[in-house]
Amino acid sequence: MSEIDPAPGSSVRTGHCLCGSISFRFDAEPETVVLCHCAHCQRNSGAAFSVNVLVARDSLETKGTPKSYRTVGAENGNLRDRLFCGDCGTPIFTILHERPDLVIVKAGTLDDPTGLKPSAEVWWRRAQDWIEPNPNRARFDGDAK
Repeated sequence: MSEIDPAPGSSVRTGHCLCGSISFRFDAEPETVVLCHCAHCQRNSGAAFSVNVLVARDSLETKGTPKSYRTVGAENGNLRDRLFCGDCGTPIFTILHERPDLVIVKAGTLDDPTGLKPSAEVWWRRAQDWIEPNPNRARFDGDAK
């Protein structure tokens, strides 16, 4: 993996965990950016929702070896591999078993998240009660259709 910063206007994005043990880059436009309100994403992120950047898995290069924890959706039964830094605990990626061609990059790990605007929210029925709906984003009570 190159240590060179991406050129302005490039589709290359870089990121890393809190301690820097895991770093990554991808050279692809995101398929979409989604806010997820499911209970697992809330617990995994320690926040009200997770900001998920879905990119082609074959565009991702990783330096370092993240640890993995598998979850099974309580409501949909879908398998998720949640990859994180074994040193600092930062959640970095999620692999959706039903979409193995994609990887979810946690937006908070990106060096520059400029221009990544969520287009949808999933598991809206699990959203914290203080979160107001955004009329400019599609909302799904469960997984996106």
